Amino acid sequence: MKNNAGRFSQGQFGQTPGSSSLTSEEAYKLLGLKKGASKEEVLKAANQLQKKIHPDMNRNVDSSRLSQLVNEAKEKILKTDFS
Repeated sequence: MKNNAGRFSQGQFGQTPGSSSLTSEEAYKLLGLKKGASKEEVLKAANQLQKKIHPDMNRNVDSSRLSQLVNEAKEKILKTDFS
């Protein structure tokens, strides 16, 4: 399975790998999901958000922090609920 964390993965912005400032509740809210969503729903929601905030789609927004938050939310849910 391909690692979708990309260049904005955790640990790159002063956090220790595996740490996240997001709670599980915040992660689900950020992705627009409710607790109990399937792994596929989590991945789909994260990918859809990444497409919406991609620099090619939003030239007026610095999306690097938004992208990092989406990845943190996805990783938090996957680590907490699916590992």
